[in-house]
Amino acid sequence: MKSFADRFETLASERSPLCLGLDPSRDLLAEWGLADDAESLRRFCGAVLDAAGDRVAVVKPQAAFFERLGPAGMVELAGVTAAARERGTLSLIDAKRGDFSETMKGYAQAMLGAESGFGGDAMTVTAYLGFDALRPVFDRAVATKTAVFVVVRSSNPEGRAFQDARLPDGRAVADALADDITAFNAALGSRIGPLCAVMGATIDAAQATTLARMPRSLFLAPGVGAQGATCEDVGRTFGSAIGRAMPSVSRAILRQGPSAGALREAIDRWRDAAWRAAEGVAAVGA
Repeated sequence: MKSFADRFETLASERSPLCLGLDPSRDLLAEWGLADDAESLRRFCGAVLDAAGDRVAVVKPQAAFFERLGPAGMVELAGVTAAARERGTLSLIDAKRGDFSETMKGYAQAMLGAESGFGGDAMTVTAYLGFDALRPVFDRAVATKTAVFVVVRSSNPEGRAFQDARLPDGRAVADALADDITAFNAALGSRIGPLCAVMGATIDAAQATTLARMPRSLFLAPGVGAQGATCEDVGRTFGSAIGRAMPSVSRAILRQGPSAGALREAIDRWRDAAWRAAEGVAAVGA
């Protein structure tokens, strides 16, 4: 089986590098004229996946919007990853788990791999309790050829104080996480490793220097669309790393439903914008 990175590279070239967020919040369901229940989650996600077809490389279900409905919602989360797999699309479960190592074993077994409880191809984690506490998730990713996206620099401005805090050696916390990610991937010897990073599309030029510390990682770039960033911003910010980035769009697309045609048109606009951004950086580099 190919690694997550290899599968993403292929899908990004054939479809687009776009990551489509699946955020069935109560408000969005209401906008679609749907009830706030598990059946509506199924209808909502099914309609979005049908509209996406073979247009995107990755879908990103936000676990919170499924968990809020209890066990029935969790069943739908597993259903979304299965439906994505049937379409040949990668699923990135946005759960941002972060705990002690023993607990992280359970999250890893729940989220990563086709045989796991939720069947994800990747998941997001946070390292507030320490990078080494996440080791069971990293090991699971290696064993199942999946991926882990560590929050390094998020798209929310209030996170900057923590991410820019300085360690005794003078490095920012975000830069230290980036170095740890690169060291892990380098030890595996692969060109692009299973440890990836969440790097918000809304970061500024100073924060973007962290990108250069992760030459062996893919990047999830949230904040495109409703949070104000564009795919062109991703191209400018990520520069030569744009080929390893997946711009992530959620509400700016999902609000076009329930019309299948409007959803497809929105996905096509953002897909084309993601391609143009990547091509623009390549042209400048040439």
